[in-house]
Amino acid sequence: MLRRVVQNYVTLPAVREIAIVAPDGETITRSGAFKNDRPYALVRPQLAAAMEDSARSGEERFLELELDGKPVLVEILPFHNTLFGTSGRRGLAIAILDLRQLQAATLQMFLTLTGAIAIGIVAILILMWVSIHRVVLKPLTLVNQAVAESDRTGVFTMPANLPRNEIKFLARNFERVVKQLEAYDQLHKEIEQRKQVEAALRQSEARERAKSHELGKLVRELKQTQAQLVQTEKMSSLGRMVGGVAHEINNPVSFIFGNLTFAQEYFEQLVDLIELYQQSYPQPTPQIARRLDEIELEFLIDDTQKLFASMKVGAERIRDIVLSLRNFSRFDEAELKSVKIEEGLRNTLLILQPRFQGGSPVEIVTVEEFGDLPLVECYASQINQVFLNLLSNAIDALESDERYRHGRKLPVPATIWIRTEALNKKTIAVRIRDNGPGMPPEVRQKAFDPFFTTKEIGKGTGLGLSISYQIIVEQHKGRLECISKPGEGTEFVIEIPTQIPRS
Repeated sequence: MLRRVVQNYVTLPAVREIAIVAPDGETITRSGAFKNDRPYALVRPQLAAAMEDSARSGEERFLELELDGKPVLVEILPFHNTLFGTSGRRGLAIAILDLRQLQAATLQMFLTLTGAIAIGIVAILILMWVSIHRVVLKPLTLVNQAVAESDRTGVFTMPANLPRNEIKFLARNFERVVKQLEAYDQLHKEIEQRKQVEAALRQSEARERAKSHELGKLVRELKQTQAQLVQTEKMSSLGRMVGGVAHEINNPVSFIFGNLTFAQEYFEQLVDLIELYQQSYPQPTPQIARRLDEIELEFLIDDTQKLFASMKVGAERIRDIVLSLRNFSRFDEAELKSVKIEEGLRNTLLILQPRFQGGSPVEIVTVEEFGDLPLVECYASQINQVFLNLLSNAIDALESDERYRHGRKLPVPATIWIRTEALNKKTIAVRIRDNGPGMPPEVRQKAFDPFFTTKEIGKGTGLGLSISYQIIVEQHKGRLECISKPGEGTEFVIEIPTQIPRS
């Protein structure tokens, strides 16, 4: 029955092919002398995607394409039928219309009727002309006018009172195609608008990220500047205080040291005089003899000479300490100057000597391995500041290590190793290492951040290492590296050029 319906419908002039397709893609029936046992998608592969989409969505599909070199209009209509059971699956009714054949058939009909009228009765010719005009030409003209108007306005309006034939079918399909094109254009415009909005949002987001990055950079620079100012002011105050104390101590120490020599010479002259008296008067009077026994003259002379020697050593020691304090402050070396690095290290160790000798709860040993270094052009006071920061941190780390606080007998005592070496003719290295508790990775990564400290409140500002990094890396174009693992101590490696590169 379906085949008879299909064969009857395919007799229309514009219809090339009719097919009924089951939900599984098998061809139920198809017009023409074809076998119906093949899937229709294999017969017409150009329609496979549209068929699948229509069957899945349940929406009618219209396609305009070429089949066998001829333009056709394809309509795909999904439908339900009890033939397919109650699963709700859809079959497809597919109609392929040949537009050229429709026009050719119309033209042929027109020519045939015209010939018949020419041969036959004029009245029949007029009747046929009126019929063709009403059924074909006028609808085609209306459709043509509507198409031309749609080119101008972009909106296709379906002509009224079209006959129910292929022209109306064509007009309806054309209307649907135009609506689809309108929807596509609208969608395209919306996509372009969204793209423009997204581009504007991305640009705005990029600008805000740039501003945020710049603000963060300014905040970091401000923190670094603040840290540097605080530490510089602190070291400047310390330097002024140390320099002032050294100056104040130096005057009386110079007076004492200078007078000790004369006092010792005067005492020796008095001893010589006493010896002359003893030679001239070997038998003193009883009163003098008693006095000599009371004061133990020989012991007095010997012990006084030892006192003068001890006082001289103490005065020299005070003078050396004052000299070290003056060298450490170095107000006269604020500019670049070639100095001996090992001299700065020794001066710094001398400044920290009270912490090594009784000023610390832990007995700390220092091991100095100074290599043969050339003179280094640097800001001496700043380099001494770095040495003071690193050595102070090493002492703090050893004092906080519980292994050394309880006087345990360990194979290696609390030790600070200070080593210098010339890496090449242009670079020297200073290594300061301790065998303290070390640092975990998360602490080591933040060691040079301003205001970061693991010390208790009031014992550290978190500026020492940050300032040291700026002095070595930024001021002297060198490198400062921290090497540390928990339980294995900490080592700071300073590498600076013997001459700061000129930019």
